[in-house]
Amino acid sequence: MALCVDTSFSMAMDGRWVPMKRTALALHTLISTRFRGDDLQLISFGRAARQMEIEQLTALEPWHDKGTNLHHALLLANRHFRKHPSAQPVLLVVTDGEPTSHLEPDGEVFFSYPPHPLTIAHAVRELDASRRLGAQTTFFRLGDDPGLARFVQSMAARVDGRVVAPELDDLGAAVLGSYLGSRDPGDPMSYDAFFGGRGFWVG
Repeated sequence: MALCVDTSFSMAMDGRWVPMKRTALALHTLISTRFRGDDLQLISFGRAARQMEIEQLTALEPWHDKGTNLHHALLLANRHFRKHPSAQPVLLVVTDGEPTSHLEPDGEVFFSYPPHPLTIAHAVRELDASRRLGAQTTFFRLGDDPGLARFVQSMAARVDGRVVAPELDDLGAAVLGSYLGSRDPGDPMSYDAFFGGRGFWVG
């Protein structure tokens, strides 16, 4: 499975940085103690994306670097899924903004705000690749930006995925609940009973 977390500067500016790190730590702890057969890949994405160990992510400090490179994050997630062809791929994406950067074929980062159609197309292409790999996809939308809401809803609908819009204090429960639900395909909402059901699913 892959957890992709937005590390753009807006996450820090809007008070989402620490909850994001706590969520990643909670998921890592749950998997490493209770579900050791699952292989979790943590991926951070700001202007570019990178794979991280939990110690790197929890120690990460915010920096002012423009860009939300969902395309690169999905590319790394798909690379991880291909390394584990016998596993059920699960894709969890935590973000507070539309994609504003992508990787060019030469490895350079392209940035544009408002989001450029080419950046959106690159993200859609990698999400389609995730779908072909059989990934169960959930987007966790932070904040009330209408552009982001439209974007994640359309992306989730494209791959028969889900969108969750948790309150910030509920982010950890939402991500852990989605992961636990993915382990029981016959009852993907079973985590509601476990966490008390906060009602933050939107699609």
